[in-house]
Amino acid sequence: MTRWVALALLAAMIPTGSPAFQARESLARGGSYFDQCVARAKDYSACIGYFMGMADAPVMNADKSAVQAVYCLPAGASYEQNRDVFHTYLRENPQIRNVSTHMLFLLAMNTSFPCKASPRLWVDPATGEVFMSVSKPQG
Repeated sequence: MTRWVALALLAAMIPTGSPAFQARESLARGGSYFDQCVARAKDYSACIGYFMGMADAPVMNADKSAVQAVYCLPAGASYEQNRDVFHTYLRENPQIRNVSTHMLFLLAMNTSFPCKASPRLWVDPATGEVFMSVSKPQG
């Protein structure tokens, strides 16, 4: 019990104005991700961590063949290359930054790295709704 009291007192002494404890806007919306990670990178570690989480969790590609997958990354593509593609997509499409960051990532990868028969993804800028075509060869 004494440890908990000491720990609580110690925690209370840490200044809340320090950079480690400053409130940060969520990166879950494309606009906030763009503002914090592309336009003016304030917290590199948060941005790269968020990006790597998206890149490592290809939910739309889980257990899919190249015929069914939403995107197919080139062999040997690095996080940095994929991040550059994603950030370029955000710069070039300001009208849809109201969509979730994860969905914008899928849209960017689908546009840049479609598989042979990937469904095409697109977003209605007015509503933020995301649509997917039936699978058919792109390009």
